[in-house]
Amino acid sequence: MADWTGDLSLSDPDGHDGQLHADLMQIDALANEDVEMQAPLSEYAVYLVVDTNILLHPFEVLSQFVDDVEKLSLPVIVIVPGAVVLELDRQKNRKDLSMYARRATNWLLARIKERKLVKGQAQDETCKSTGNWKIMEPGEISTGDMYNDTLILDCCMFYSRIQRTVLCSADKNLCIISQTQGIPTISPSPHWSSREIAQSLYGDMIVNPSQFAGHKESYRGSAWDPKAPGNSETTAVAQSQDRNGDAGMVIDSKNNDPWNNSKESNLGDSNTTTWQSEHPINMLHVAVIDHFSRLLTELVGRVGGDEVSGTDLNASQHAPQTQRRRKHYTQWSVAECVEYLTEKRKVKLVNPRPEVFLLKAYTRGVAGSRPGKDWSRQDWRMAMANLKAISDAWNDISMTESLLQLEQHVDNVFSVPLRGI
Repeated sequence: MADWTGDLSLSDPDGHDGQLHADLMQIDALANEDVEMQAPLSEYAVYLVVDTNILLHPFEVLSQFVDDVEKLSLPVIVIVPGAVVLELDRQKNRKDLSMYARRATNWLLARIKERKLVKGQAQDETCKSTGNWKIMEPGEISTGDMYNDTLILDCCMFYSRIQRTVLCSADKNLCIISQTQGIPTISPSPHWSSREIAQSLYGDMIVNPSQFAGHKESYRGSAWDPKAPGNSETTAVAQSQDRNGDAGMVIDSKNNDPWNNSKESNLGDSNTTTWQSEHPINMLHVAVIDHFSRLLTELVGRVGGDEVSGTDLNASQHAPQTQRRRKHYTQWSVAECVEYLTEKRKVKLVNPRPEVFLLKAYTRGVAGSRPGKDWSRQDWRMAMANLKAISDAWNDISMTESLLQLEQHVDNVFSVPLRGI
């Protein structure tokens, strides 16, 4: 029998994306500590097993769904198969996917650490006779996408023995195979949303669909790069349904206008909604806010220890406000995180400061918040320079790697004309 653990322990020969690899290794380790995490005792409890393609591109939909489930205290646990962790690791050297793999990994690690709604597959959570999903059975072929499909299906079959289990994937072939094995599936639609996932899982049984977020546009990378293959065509680009969903991202080209995408839908049926354009700069800004806000929070937790855990009652009255707070660092605002990190290492920042640039557009009662397109190219440069200064001061590899990958995306979106808005 062959042990399949080697792929996950491979190092990056070029030394790039080392923190991404380390985070994925930590996810793999945490999965085997989470065996005691059981589904809620409810007739409506469900395991939602997610494929790699869901984590890479419609990531915001899954993230929003988990937020909605948490808010409503619904009995849902999202399961991340071990094979999906391996596939995310393989994307770290792919220019077109590495940023998405990093963002998904960062979110997964934070959520899995919470031990509430997101769980990784443990090694022994398998239907294999070997008792370990990483160890192949006699005669098992370990190459190609079909093997990954087999591993994901094995994960689904294991959890289906415990509780109702649903696979969420954009891979049509995997969905067909899953359905033949009695595992229901959910696949993303062009205007997919948290609301649509909830309706697929429960219908109107125990949830009010209006309590879940409707469709929101999200940044899709190379779909907005004028140099990307197919983006100069006047016909719509169909979304590939491969293992990682990495080719030909969706552009709806109504009347030869690439700006006919969508803002948030307020209707349950997204197919009947009239969609209005959003500029890719705005969408990239939203992604940047989400990703770097989380990185700043994690950095505070990593370097702060007890004094940021909400239990340090001996902080000096002359210490920064963040040190005197009696709340856990995960509850801090971006402004509080920035204050803590810059005061500790005396980091000098320029305008726009991170706590302003990372505000969601039109934040009520907060001056300076605006959409991405209202920040100049120089503003973006200065904002990234500020984050780089914080990263350098604390030697934060994850933030440094994320900033390097962000540069090409910023260049791409600023090459798109500001029209149709």
